Amino acid sequence: MIDESRMKDALAHYKQDFINEQWPNEKYKWEAVKHFKDNWDINAPDFADMLTRSLAKTSNLLASVNNYPSNMIQDFARVAPEEVRGMFMELFDESKDVYERIDQFKTAASSLLKNYGNGAKQHYQRENTITVYLWLRFPDKYYIYKFSEIKEVAVELGYDYHFKQGAYADNIRNFLKLYDEICLRLHEDEELVNIFKSQLTDTCYPDPELRTLTGDFGFYISRNYSEQKKQADDEWFPSDYSPKFSIDDWVVLLKDESVFISQPSHRTMFLTE
Repeated sequence: MIDESRMKDALAHYKQDFINEQWPNEKYKWEAVKHFKDNWDINAPDFADMLTRSLAKTSNLLASVNNYPSNMIQDFARVAPEEVRGMFMELFDESKDVYERIDQFKTAASSLLKNYGNGAKQHYQRENTITVYLWLRFPDKYYIYKFSEIKEVAVELGYDYHFKQGAYADNIRNFLKLYDEICLRLHEDEELVNIFKSQLTDTCYPDPELRTLTGDFGFYISRNYSEQKKQADDEWFPSDYSPKFSIDDWVVLLKDESVFISQPSHRTMFLTE
């Protein structure tokens, strides 16, 4: 469960920043989904070309500094199209457990790297990347998983599960539970839904289940909202604050029983009111 007061505060900030800041920077996510759905065809004769077209608008979702998942899966599709086609067919088989499918995709990517990698050391097909594929294919069900982001969201919203590095299966399953809970809250906020719908254009996937909006809210919390809170804390108690007490001043204070109460058994001191 998430903390309702924290959720309410984060949501208020998100709505305040949505039109002028969040939407201009993140609209491409909804455009990426629509573009994928307009181009995806698992039975396409030229699978590699279809895959490249489908992923063309994913931008930094599938590429970043020293991380090239989109390029690698496209390279694999060019040299082994039927193997990669089969990987996506298995990944998108909703009759199977979601994490088992993710893990199977990673394993298959390792095999492709060994057979067709030409010396490359990484295939970059990890949980984050694979959930992007799932989200693009099923945008009314899935969200993008990113460990550092999810961990920050859980902390900010007081979620009762601690995300652990390397606990892939448990993390994925609890991430889905957390975001499903957040998604319900977003559906209940009529003001947010109206703000969001007012910004949609024909180039965007309409996101009727608000799954992409939920993922964007999580991204906002992990970046903008947490930074705003940190800045507010710094303004309240500046990092360069000093009471300007000398050592002699502290000695006098520590000996004054009207200020400190001594607890000899624990060798600690407590400040009185």
